[in-house]
Amino acid sequence: MSEDAVRDLARSPAEARSLHRKEVFPVHVLLCVAHHESDASSLLKAAGVEYSVLYAALSAGQPAGKPTNKRTLPWSSSMEHILQLSQSYTKKYFTSNHLLALILDNDKDSVTLLRECGLNVPEFRATLAQRLGDA
Repeated sequence: MSEDAVRDLARSPAEARSLHRKEVFPVHVLLCVAHHESDASSLLKAAGVEYSVLYAALSAGQPAGKPTNKRTLPWSSSMEHILQLSQSYTKKYFTSNHLLALILDNDKDSVTLLRECGLNVPEFRATLAQRLGDA
């Protein structure tokens, strides 16, 4: 796994915690992908999607919750599913682009959030697929 993919997965619990969630969902990983410098974040920015806009849209749609003091947060079942799918990439160098593709293909909430932020999802998927094909 690339450093950017490991970093995005490792930092996603902090995003979940900042939104007062008790589990890490794919959308929290998406926030990390958008926030930290990588090829995937560059693709999102080129498509007009910025971390601050994603975060604001997500926090506006979340019910107010109580902060959690849990040291570690579990993966949600949807995130566990994506992580299991990532195992099929073990023969390839797994990057944040792969992580982003899995999120787009397997998490409706993330796709909805991206659409709400103005992303043309089919066009973006095609761009991402082309980038993955070039890798």
